[in-house]
Amino acid sequence: MKALSWNCRGICNASTVRASKAQIRGILPDFVVLCEMKASDKRMKEVMNLLGFSYRQVIEAKGFAGGHCMMWRANDLVEGLEYNKNMIAIQVSDKLSKWVLVGFYGPTYPAKKSKAWGNLSALLESFSCPWICIDDFNCTLSQDERFGGSRGSSSAVNHLKDLMFEFSIIDLGLSSNKFTWAKGKWGRATVKRRLDRGITNISWRLAFPNANIAHLGVVNFDHAPLLLDTCLSDSLAHRPFRFIAAWIRNPNCYSVVENAWSKNVQGSEFTKLCKKHEATRKALRKWNREVFGHCQSRINDLLQKITEVQGLNASECTGNIESCLQFELSEWLERSESL
Repeated sequence: MKALSWNCRGICNASTVRASKAQIRGILPDFVVLCEMKASDKRMKEVMNLLGFSYRQVIEAKGFAGGHCMMWRANDLVEGLEYNKNMIAIQVSDKLSKWVLVGFYGPTYPAKKSKAWGNLSALLESFSCPWICIDDFNCTLSQDERFGGSRGSSSAVNHLKDLMFEFSIIDLGLSSNKFTWAKGKWGRATVKRRLDRGITNISWRLAFPNANIAHLGVVNFDHAPLLLDTCLSDSLAHRPFRFIAAWIRNPNCYSVVENAWSKNVQGSEFTKLCKKHEATRKALRKWNREVFGHCQSRINDLLQKITEVQGLNASECTGNIESCLQFELSEWLERSESL
């Protein structure tokens, strides 16, 4: 099972939605957690449909600030919901166990921190089952998770560190770039932080020993999306055929289906039906690779290159390389949108 978490810093513009669709097409997550969408429930319903999800829970933004949303595909996996201004929690039932997925956004204003972290602590304490909390905590655990900028006060309250100590929480770590937020591309102005992460209780880690969190490439904004994969080995398994709604927008899709279905086949009526289904599946898979597949493959390749460049030491050279990659990615995203 996969979950994508992202502080998208506003999702009311087309470029952010395109970037989200590109990430989702390449990953196929079961859940998406978004914070700081700066959008209404009506807008998030539109985004949900564009991204190919069926269900959502939305905490609307106040004006042009805040907002939290969780989306999922299959409602039979979700049993309950709890939410407030800073977090959304759902209970997930999968083939391994029942567990809770929490999306939490840590406020940046000191006056709001104590209440938000207190509410999170009370929520986690109420769970008797495995749980994982993922999103933008707006907090670092050590100086090692900070690069550039001010060092901060060592006497300041670290709510994340206190929470982890109180519940013996496990940090799921990372498998790619060290930082999840950046300001400035290179030089002395560069500031980087690891603000986004996934944390779990011991029982969740024991239930999912192969679970992994990857920091994906930053596209359009300053936060890297997080990808939670509860079982990496499943990524290598054969995937069943699925009809992709975006195919319908391409007029050639109808002729592909018509040509495959009109081929002469032998056998009983049931055998003919099965053979026509198989021929249509093969034709659509081939057409998808030739028309959609190349476009998505290039997008995936660019996203991987951006992730790699962002993991290098910041310099004028790497900044220029990333700018070129971001520009090319933007062109491919627009192209995929027109297919």
